[in-house]
Amino acid sequence: MGITGPVAILLGTSYGLTERFDAEYFPFFFWICIWAGLMHMISAMVGLVSLVWKVTPFTSQIFELFIAITFIYAALRDLIAPISWGNQNYQPTRGAEWATLFIGLLTFYVAWLLHFAETWTFFTRQIRVFLESYNTLIAVVIGTAFSYLPGVDQPNNGSGGIDRVNVVAPWDWQPTVDRPWVVNPLEGIDTRGIFAAIVPGFMFFLLFIIDHNVSSILTQAPKFNLKKPPAYHWDFFILGITFIPCAILGLPPGNGLIPQAPLHCRALCTRKFEADKSTGVKRELFTHCEEQRWSGLGQSLLMFVALSMFVVISWIPRGCLFGLFLYLGVGALYGNEIWERILLCFMLAKKRPRIPVVTKVKKWRTTVLWTLIQAGLASAVFGVAQFASVGFIYPALLTALVPVRSYILDRCFDHEDLKYLDPYGETEEEYHEEQEAIHMQKNDSFSEDEMDFPNRAEFRAGGIQKEFRRRHNAETVSQTWPRAGTDTPLASAEH
Repeated sequence: MGITGPVAILLGTSYGLTERFDAEYFPFFFWICIWAGLMHMISAMVGLVSLVWKVTPFTSQIFELFIAITFIYAALRDLIAPISWGNQNYQPTRGAEWATLFIGLLTFYVAWLLHFAETWTFFTRQIRVFLESYNTLIAVVIGTAFSYLPGVDQPNNGSGGIDRVNVVAPWDWQPTVDRPWVVNPLEGIDTRGIFAAIVPGFMFFLLFIIDHNVSSILTQAPKFNLKKPPAYHWDFFILGITFIPCAILGLPPGNGLIPQAPLHCRALCTRKFEADKSTGVKRELFTHCEEQRWSGLGQSLLMFVALSMFVVISWIPRGCLFGLFLYLGVGALYGNEIWERILLCFMLAKKRPRIPVVTKVKKWRTTVLWTLIQAGLASAVFGVAQFASVGFIYPALLTALVPVRSYILDRCFDHEDLKYLDPYGETEEEYHEEQEAIHMQKNDSFSEDEMDFPNRAEFRAGGIQKEFRRRHNAETVSQTWPRAGTDTPLASAEH
């Protein structure tokens, strides 16, 4: 559980509604959370969570591309926009602004470089794994250290030097803004504002019914061999309850994180590798998972430790944060299938990897058209979210992609082509094989561990459902299979 990028975008875009309804932000936010929590609980009770199985890669790929574009745009905007261009009006802060830009780019470069450390030929495997696992932390440490070099910090430029993270250090156990801990839901808001909060509350519901449930399904995928069965409706109901303390304390609500939640589950598993007898390809198998609550509790308790480190956090330049946003955006773009198909459009036909959208779709221009539609829709959602006064409706636009795919595009494209353009029933192994083929064809640095780094676009509802059914049937057979010395049901009937 945590605060995702889509939540941050929705909170920012819904902030402007308070001015329209002449309401204070925190009471308005209180009612957003209350309405959203009620919608979560009611939808879980009536079974609406099952609608997430209607989501196809068409929607999840657009969602992932939208997040990538948003992070890249926000990072570059916050790095470049403050810079004073030209010499007409000299600003003493110009040096600090350029230093922030350079620190951001340095942070991004180090994080991106270490992202592929596992593929290096240098150092031992343990060192490479460490560098790749903690690449963002190392990048921030290097960026922060660089910011204190003489001539970079610029403390005498008239504004106190480069901008750093603005936190109260040490923390005095009070909210960071002038307000009480507990929000008064009736102060600074009228009846009109209370009911107007239903709209952004509904947007939270639409966002989480896709984003949270995709995270939940990927975390409880059949491959992890979990013994306790999933309970998606109950999970979503509990998520709705968590909105209530968030409303009271004025805290942003959290949901299942991607990729953190599936990676956490993977880290708790015992794994082994088996080679396919026919192909010789090694497959990773999960033999056991430690299904417990202590690791999640420990992570939450460690958040309190961070409160004692606010002095250290205040050393970090803001450029490092923007550099990390840029890294997250480029990282999401790197594995996005829409972006990969865009790159394939500029590749010679004979050089394209032999993947289904290249070899099995009847005409290449069909793949191009499908890719343009997805890229155009992702750009449209991004434009509304960033530049329109109604940007808070972007979750509704993402949700609307599901019926657009099912009822419009389904009639415009050949059904045989759609099996490969929108591989709803593709298995995880097939997805990973395609990704490996693409990266190998582009001569990219490739690591098997990268294929286990999940994203929203990896969600294949049909393939996961088939695996659930296969596992359920196998367990049913094992439970009903007769023990030695007993009659089979058929034999008993014959007797």
